[in-house]
Amino acid sequence: MLGKYKPSSLKGTFDRNKYFEGWFQKVYLSELQASFVIIYGYATANSIDSFGFIQLLLPGKLPRFLYYPKNEITCDHNRHIVTMGTNKMSKDCIEIDEKDISIKLSFKNNQLIQTFKNSMGYSYYVPNLPCYHSVLNSCHLASGEIRHDDCHYSLVDEIGYMEKNWGTSFPESYFWLHAIDPNDTQVSLLCSHAEVKWLGKKFIRHVGHFRMDGREIDLRTLRNFSFKKIDQNTQIQIIRIESKSLKLDISIKIGKNVILKGPTNGELSRNIIHHADAIIDVNMIMDDKIRQFQMVGNFEKIDAV
Repeated sequence: MLGKYKPSSLKGTFDRNKYFEGWFQKVYLSELQASFVIIYGYATANSIDSFGFIQLLLPGKLPRFLYYPKNEITCDHNRHIVTMGTNKMSKDCIEIDEKDISIKLSFKNNQLIQTFKNSMGYSYYVPNLPCYHSVLNSCHLASGEIRHDDCHYSLVDEIGYMEKNWGTSFPESYFWLHAIDPNDTQVSLLCSHAEVKWLGKKFIRHVGHFRMDGREIDLRTLRNFSFKKIDQNTQIQIIRIESKSLKLDISIKIGKNVILKGPTNGELSRNIIHHADAIIDVNMIMDDKIRQFQMVGNFEKIDAV
């Protein structure tokens, strides 16, 4: 039974009605101080000719959307290996060769989360939630090259991250953030806070972790947990995460945003405002000690908090 929730395994089938399964990978390019993002997967309510999708976000570029017919897509049921046309995406590499873009990246030092609990714990046993989430790789090092038009990027041991979602639709209201310290692979923050609809009821759930000093704080396990907005304007948003043992004040300096696509009832049709490479300052109080972290990250806020 627990094997069903192995993070890297395929969660659904291509014949499932109004269903999606998608993977999010990002690599931070330290020299450019910007991220490369690739989002790929399949959406069963899309047309047969646009059944599979790849969304690409390169530094300083508008998002690029690629679609593939159903018969050109394969997904390994037990391992994370996805092919679309001649392109391959896995936990070990990204290999894309299209008309005006070429990506050849390999990953090492993968920090996998194999336990069935992963980011949602026993919620994986709740059937028919609109959206599930898991972290496939909390940190890895990416090397290779990216070519696009007249741009050429060479990567050597750049920090990467990988997660996935599956279900029918993204939550109507949510906050999602992932941030890293470009100078320390041991430091990262993942936080998601969403309003979930299930069986005619609404409830709030949160997932995430704060990694530092070789340890990981699972936000789900914190007692007396609260998540609230304490300040916001057009340039900065401050979120406070607080529990009996921990307080995190997360200051997000809002930069440029782009429009990506998200799922609704198994169709990739919803516009998602995605903020890339926001400057994120974290002030942490734990064990009567104050620590500060300077991070950079990606976030989305859809009528949440």
